[in-house]
Amino acid sequence: MDPVSWLFSAYLNLVQQQVSDIYGTEPKALVVEYEGEQVPFAFQFWQIQPKSVCRPHEQDVQRFSRCTVKAAALFGRLCDELSRQDDSSWQLPKYRTMYCSAAIGYRPMIAEIADAKQSPAKLAERACNQAILAAMESEDEALLAQRDKACAAVR
Repeated sequence: MDPVSWLFSAYLNLVQQQVSDIYGTEPKALVVEYEGEQVPFAFQFWQIQPKSVCRPHEQDVQRFSRCTVKAAALFGRLCDELSRQDDSSWQLPKYRTMYCSAAIGYRPMIAEIADAKQSPAKLAERACNQAILAAMESEDEALLAQRDKACAAVR
């Protein structure tokens, strides 16, 4: 989705809900697609509720992290785009303030998960254990020699 389309989509989502309360006292939940990521969040009193951002993804740390990073970028982009528009409606300044405040104050959760690197000692111990298993109840001299060689590095 190109930038103009997602901005227009986000704005239409808000306008379509016909904010019935000028003061924004009713909580509103939104999901905005930004750069291929669904970014859910809620706002009330014209402030984005930080704990609501990407909340459905909290159980998947990698997805949650990716979503919160996209959310921070989305808030900044909406702030920039809304700052360029004239105040043609009473809602526009409120949305601009809401997104600009979120762009400044919202902190994404950044996580990177990777396989733990095993130390050479752990790798040697693993090789020894595998050689022991292979040589168990075997009288094959080659397997016994491999076991002795693999386990000599551990001792």
